[in-house]
Amino acid sequence: MTEPAISPIKNHKSDESTSQSLFDKLTDELLIETLIRLPLKPLNLCKSISTRFCSLISTSYFINSYINHHHFNNSFALYYQSKPTFHNIIHPSLMTIDIAFESPVFDSPGFSLSFLSNSDQRNQETLQYLASNNGLVLCCAALRRPIVYFVCNPLTKRFVALPPPPSNVKTVYIGFVCDPRCLYDDEFTTSFKVVRVEVVRCEFPRQLSATLKLEIFCSVSGRWTEEYFMSSSGSDHELFHAWNYRCPSAVVCNGLLHWDTLSNFGVFTYDPCDGECRTIELPREVRKPVWTFKHCLGEYSGRLRYANFSWDDSNYRVWELKDGGGEWLLLHKVHLDEMKSTVESINKECMALLSPHPLNPDIIFFWCRSSCRIVEYDMGNKVLQLPHFISDVKIISHLSPMFFPFVLPPWPTAVPVIQQHEQS
Repeated sequence: MTEPAISPIKNHKSDESTSQSLFDKLTDELLIETLIRLPLKPLNLCKSISTRFCSLISTSYFINSYINHHHFNNSFALYYQSKPTFHNIIHPSLMTIDIAFESPVFDSPGFSLSFLSNSDQRNQETLQYLASNNGLVLCCAALRRPIVYFVCNPLTKRFVALPPPPSNVKTVYIGFVCDPRCLYDDEFTTSFKVVRVEVVRCEFPRQLSATLKLEIFCSVSGRWTEEYFMSSSGSDHELFHAWNYRCPSAVVCNGLLHWDTLSNFGVFTYDPCDGECRTIELPREVRKPVWTFKHCLGEYSGRLRYANFSWDDSNYRVWELKDGGGEWLLLHKVHLDEMKSTVESINKECMALLSPHPLNPDIIFFWCRSSCRIVEYDMGNKVLQLPHFISDVKIISHLSPMFFPFVLPPWPTAVPVIQQHEQS
């Protein structure tokens, strides 16, 4: 018996309406149980199926269920780049942004940030990496006039360009903080702020004004604004007298921005929510040397950490700031001779402190200038060793490199759309 011919067009429409009606019959609970089993990239494509799918996938309940189902954890990488110099023209080859990592997720080409420099084929950008928070990265087009900032997600390759800041000053301390679940107009969205603090150069620090100007961009308003901080003591205004080129970016801890400047007076802290500024005094034992590579600031599990090397007694020390105040707790102290090494040709006296590991409480990163390698120090067993990066990292550069810890959250952070307005 000959089977009847089936019209492919008619069958396609029937399948489409049938599948649509089947999805409509599913409760939200059943649909969530189905969708959380998908890999991340196909799941993001499901947002375009319908408004219901997009709304459901964007809820905090679904995101938490998806993360728990797949047992996702934060992933860590270390960006590094040669020191920028704005006084002279830089060859783009010397400003290459590189990344060292342990997780294969960072093999994605987006983490090279090349999609930013190739976004305009007529003008190949020379990018400077500046900061990151909650999966978003802040960088700038280093040679553009006026300066142009970009905020991007390397995983999704989404980005947005910011309007020019009020001033075109290049030598600034920079801060970047991102809230991936900001409630705005009864909806959850991503919001971020960029903070610029100008480095004022003068012959004597006491010639500085007691008023500190901050330029702040808010993604919700789409505008730059200026805020002025009046110094409450005779030393606060000296914090930004000189530029710490190795760490010009603020460390974000519990939503606050913390700058490790070259001043002996402390860590400058800014709250982007209420606009309050204050200075956290450094531990009593700290006497900052002229060499900036012997101290660093970082964050672990919502706690601020500070590491320092003392030339007086040849000891490395690591402190953690206690909650709600300026009291530092000494976590670790080790003499240079007590540090064992599993790495050949390591000159311990030529190591530069980079950053505490944001996900491992026992690890601190160093850059060994003699071997041009990143090494990690385990405070538990007092051992210097090579990190478990997928590829060997050897930095060949005539310029002093800058290093930036990057933490990738288990759920991609959306890059918000910015409505740009005229500056007031």
